[in-house]
Amino acid sequence: MSIRNKLILGFSVLLAFIVLQGATSFFYGSRTYSLVDAAINRNFVASTEISELLASAQQLRRQEKDYLIYAGDVEGRNNVLQDWNATHARLLAQLQAMISNNRGVYSAADSSEFNRWKAALDEYHEQFAHVTEGFSYDVQMLDQGQGNGSAVTYNKAVHANEELRKTVDRFNTDLIEGATRMARARADESADAYRRIRGNFEMVDYLNAALALAGLILAAALLLTIPGSITRPLQSLIESADKMSLGDLGKKFDAGGVRDFEKLAASLERMRVTMEAMIVRLKARSR
Repeated sequence: MSIRNKLILGFSVLLAFIVLQGATSFFYGSRTYSLVDAAINRNFVASTEISELLASAQQLRRQEKDYLIYAGDVEGRNNVLQDWNATHARLLAQLQAMISNNRGVYSAADSSEFNRWKAALDEYHEQFAHVTEGFSYDVQMLDQGQGNGSAVTYNKAVHANEELRKTVDRFNTDLIEGATRMARARADESADAYRRIRGNFEMVDYLNAALALAGLILAAALLLTIPGSITRPLQSLIESADKMSLGDLGKKFDAGGVRDFEKLAASLERMRVTMEAMIVRLKARSR
């Protein structure tokens, strides 16, 4: 093998290690980026929106109970009803934004679940509006003296609560419990993504360390072998030439497998053979 080919081989192997290290880092970096996107963009954003939705839904239920508590207080009841309508509008806007999925953080299955939540919310809103309308009328009649006082008002509140029970149960089951499950699932996915991200970083560290060590070993091996494979044949040629100059023609010239030295070794070998033949002839004549 020529010196040029040996150098090309050595540098090619080193370059291959550098490329391998870069490709490994890029591969795990790409995987880590997708996991970060899943953990931060999809799961974090989705968890935040679902948590806000869940808070609004729970607030809506509290305001429903407050409305019935203010059965005998027209002003308090109307204030709570106004707050309930505002919370419902906010909750509906949150749901519609999640259904539209402009950020692209939800799957088709999530959108289907959101539509189910919206159906439960719409039914709850319709039933609550119906109950509050009738409840307000009945209490107004009592306030005007067309009833027998607070006991009847209390009974009306209990009756209104019973009317709402079916839709409230669906609202609790579909929306509140469904949002709780989805938020928990997103949190679990984020935790799993974090563990995988950490594992990827550890893997990159281990691979970089292993490749760096292998690169050092390879560089040391090339440093020890390539120069020696060049200098040893050259040193052998020099020693043979020195011996020939001192009259010792017994050592042959050998290129040592280095193509670049083959012509030089062949020329010197022809010179040695020629000189050896001349000496033999001279000795023969002197006899």
